[in-house]
Amino acid sequence: MSTFQGLEIAKTGLFVSQKALEVTGHNIANANTPGYTRQVVDMASIAPPTTFGMYDQWGKAVGEGVKIVDIRQVRDQFLDNQYRRENKFLGEWETKAEVLSAIENIFDEPSNSGITAVLNDFFNSLQELSKNPESLTVRAEVRERAIALADTFNTVYQHLYDKLNELNSTIQSRIAEINSYAERISRLNGEIYRFELSGQVANDLRDQRNLLVDQLSKLVNITTYEDANGNFRIDIGGQALVSGTTAFTMSMDKNGNVIWDLTKSPVNPSSGVLKGLLDMRDGDGTDGVKGIPYYMDQWNKLAYNIAKSLNEVHSQGYGLDKSTGNLLFGGFDTSLPYDKTIPYAQLIKVSSDILASDGLLKIAAAKDPTALPGDNRNALELIALRDRPLDGLDKATFDDFARSLISNLGVDAEQANVMKKNQEVMVKQIDLNRQSTSGVSLDEEMTNMLKYQKSYAACARVITAMDELIDTIINRMGIVGR
Repeated sequence: MSTFQGLEIAKTGLFVSQKALEVTGHNIANANTPGYTRQVVDMASIAPPTTFGMYDQWGKAVGEGVKIVDIRQVRDQFLDNQYRRENKFLGEWETKAEVLSAIENIFDEPSNSGITAVLNDFFNSLQELSKNPESLTVRAEVRERAIALADTFNTVYQHLYDKLNELNSTIQSRIAEINSYAERISRLNGEIYRFELSGQVANDLRDQRNLLVDQLSKLVNITTYEDANGNFRIDIGGQALVSGTTAFTMSMDKNGNVIWDLTKSPVNPSSGVLKGLLDMRDGDGTDGVKGIPYYMDQWNKLAYNIAKSLNEVHSQGYGLDKSTGNLLFGGFDTSLPYDKTIPYAQLIKVSSDILASDGLLKIAAAKDPTALPGDNRNALELIALRDRPLDGLDKATFDDFARSLISNLGVDAEQANVMKKNQEVMVKQIDLNRQSTSGVSLDEEMTNMLKYQKSYAACARVITAMDELIDTIINRMGIVGR
């Protein structure tokens, strides 16, 4: 090996050490950057030439220095896939837990304004009526309690309906967010492709893309892969959301269905925030999916059966004015069968007969007009309805059905919270595992910095030594006797 080759070897060491120091500095600068992946310099020795000339006699070849093979990210694709797989379930259960908690707040149980308390107050007023059927004061209390009962049904239903509309708006916002992620990822795909055409690796751009994919994975179930040509693709249920530089957007049609804009075919998310929102908006109990429609239907069923059974008994009794056939509740025809499409809880109200100026006289406490004013037998039959199992309520009483509704809601909400907490723990643990692999350790980077600094200084010292050798050869050899 020539003396000048020694300079070349030392020069490669200088350049490689300098680049390694730059990468170390880049890691340190981005230690707190979200989504940043630690980078390392892969080095390899430069093999000596296979053919030697006059220098073969001086011994074995020692190689020609060092080179950079790659500047790569320290990233585990398996952990990335695992994180995104669990993150979508976290998004789904977070959404369900939030909506079910809001429904619990709407029903407001247990409280003085909840359905069980209002029902109790209403039947207590009927109890007082049975004791004093001729008292207008007691009759006024019955009417006020009936109004409160109807108002409770109206208010809860309206809040549920408003929440349903809110979910629709939220779904549209989430769809727009998914479309935005798709557009940004497709643009990054183009930038990465153009950058890597030169043979470089776009590590920082890939970090930005990975961060967006992580965030997208919480919104909807996705699968990702990159083909041999570097074409990065994201699918939802086998349909492309992003393919290279092309983003395929989605929207909501007039019927509330999520569809692909290009093909108009349905988007059927299997998990993620979008799935949670759709389940809460559309779940009517089918396949065990209980969302707002399910609880609205149960609420309507309770309102309908209370009005129907009370009207049937009340209409057969007599008021103080000896009138009969009067209904206690109105707003819909209780003689017709239950119809799931009718919002009974929204429509229920105290009948116009009872709300009229002489309505207190029409409250039917009596069974026999000849036994007025002290007859209380119809009031007792109204009270007996409280403990009567009804076919329309699955053989449950008013109280039992209401308590079962609230209890089932509580169970659903608790399950959602448990699943959410389990997923939070799992996602956090997976992310910690990712960070232990991909995250920047300042202690480790400081050690690397010292290592590469010493290497750079040593290579510089080799060049100095080589310079002295060459100076000896050029300026000092062969000058004896001059």
